[in-house]
Amino acid sequence: MPRPPAPVKGVYQREDDPSGNWYARFRIDGKLVKKSFGADRAAAVRYVEKARTLRQTGEGHIPRSAKGTPKTAREMEAFTANSSVLVAELCDDLLRYIQSKPTVYKDQRNPPYRIGLIRAKFGDRPAASIRPYEIADWLDGMDKAPATINRYKVTFSSLYRYGKQRDKVSVNPAREVSQHKLNNAVIRFLKPDEEKRLRAVLQNAVDACGPQNEQRRKRLLHRIYELDIAIGTGMRKGEQYGLLWSDIDFDLRVITLRDTKNGSSRTVPMIDDVFRAFKALKKLSLERKDRATDRPNNSPENVVFGIGDNKKWWEAALRDAKIKNFRWHDLRHTFCSRLAQAGVSLKVIQEAAGHKTIAMSARYAHMDHTTLKNAMSVLNRTT
Repeated sequence: MPRPPAPVKGVYQREDDPSGNWYARFRIDGKLVKKSFGADRAAAVRYVEKARTLRQTGEGHIPRSAKGTPKTAREMEAFTANSSVLVAELCDDLLRYIQSKPTVYKDQRNPPYRIGLIRAKFGDRPAASIRPYEIADWLDGMDKAPATINRYKVTFSSLYRYGKQRDKVSVNPAREVSQHKLNNAVIRFLKPDEEKRLRAVLQNAVDACGPQNEQRRKRLLHRIYELDIAIGTGMRKGEQYGLLWSDIDFDLRVITLRDTKNGSSRTVPMIDDVFRAFKALKKLSLERKDRATDRPNNSPENVVFGIGDNKKWWEAALRDAKIKNFRWHDLRHTFCSRLAQAGVSLKVIQEAAGHKTIAMSARYAHMDHTTLKNAMSVLNRTT
């Protein structure tokens, strides 16, 4: 009977894994990295011993996740020297792909913009020479919200992921960059007085538009309907502005969202306010315009909304209404919060908002201070 191999620190089999797979693990900068090697124990031994050697010598590249591969300094130099693919090429490849798939990438404005900034910063560098810490330093230097920084990180990772599919790179350095922590503890929702001021700003703009400029008046009305639909459906921004008229069933009064964040389709009922808003939009029949002669909108035909991004008018309206620290996404919070305050069950809120788990819906089981104060007044002692 052959003698079992001598144990190697960091190479092991899990007792709860009946497949008998071998695993390797080591620590780098306090972080535990674990990787599965199936039945190949020798590969697990080579992996962990190489990582341990590189850690001791301080030369080469040690991955911070199981997706990376330990490389010696010589291997890194050889790989970089043999790679002529620039980051600019990865950017151009992904940009062409996004623009060729407008039904998949419904946001044809922000991803290309982020790709352009990455190209401007790293475009002339060999793609294989970019290190995770360089990406992290660049992201950390941005004066932007954590969620926005994370979107840049995702775009950076997409460049390399698409490049790997086309055999242009073998390593994705962005995968080893940590996401910025989001502060989701405080949920912002639109208060009644804020909504009143916001609607007044939008309506005043319509009223001030003379009959000689009918096209502008239509676009100002369009903004009111955008707001009505956002508050009345709780759709995500990408879901709302990616709608096609074929997704709207006026007979059944439902909206079909075919490509949601969770990867599944769902239907959203239309309340009266939303139904009227869609009817009004249909009557306006605005078409999306090119942003510039060299920047076509690339939107699919039959889109519902006459714009693909509302950032410009939305920020101006908030400013005029004197509403601070409020994003378009907070209208989704408003939708969920109002359902919760009306006593709607968490399960119904989950279905209405398309939350993947009920725990996400539970965040909205809160009340504003006035409602909470009134509810707690029952605890007052009577005299």
